[in-house]
Amino acid sequence: MRQKNQILYQKVFDVLKADLISGKYEVGSLFPTENELEIQFNVSKITVRKAVDLLVEGGYLHKQSGVGTKVISNQPINVFNKVKTFTKILNDHGVAVQKSIAYIGKSEDVTINDKFDFDTIYEIHRMYQLDGVSSIFVKHYFPLKKADSLPDKASDQFSFYSFLVKQGVDIYKIEDAFCAQKTPEWLHQVLPDLSDVVLKQTRSAFSEMGQLVEYTTSYYDSSATPYLIDYQV
Repeated sequence: MRQKNQILYQKVFDVLKADLISGKYEVGSLFPTENELEIQFNVSKITVRKAVDLLVEGGYLHKQSGVGTKVISNQPINVFNKVKTFTKILNDHGVAVQKSIAYIGKSEDVTINDKFDFDTIYEIHRMYQLDGVSSIFVKHYFPLKKADSLPDKASDQFSFYSFLVKQGVDIYKIEDAFCAQKTPEWLHQVLPDLSDVVLKQTRSAFSEMGQLVEYTTSYYDSSATPYLIDYQV
């Protein structure tokens, strides 16, 4: 019976997580009650409570006594449930963040392509403006089977990790590395107002089988806007 309950709450968790990522429940809204979820899934209160607790641990929901359970994230990846994303921190500090896609296409970088165990690698370049000043440049590299599933370059609401989830990409582990370096000449040509030194972040994301499924390089003009991490303890 215990094994059956474990399978049930995992199934309920998987469905609810997918609903959250798809935007069925808006951030800031109240999540359905345990009684409502019991009826929806035709399972016990214990099963529902365990599934909801996993969503709380994952950083998707927040339980507040006397109020209910609130949706706090719809992102596919929440590294820590009490650590805000850099963009969210900037917004909380009153910084206006505008995102745009600068390039979409197949990757011709052999050095990076060789890191993957897949035949076809694509890349997406994105630019971020902070209070109207171009301050961040990002390159995402990832495998893709169908080019027709690539996002619209004109989209300003593109979420990279939501996109990967829709492509069936399963991320099991993420490694981040940071270093300060002289701003590359090619980057100065793209964003002429960047400082002479940038903070470079390299992210490698792996599947459960250990295959590289994302390689991202991000360049931050941290002298203009420091790279902030907000730990709420």
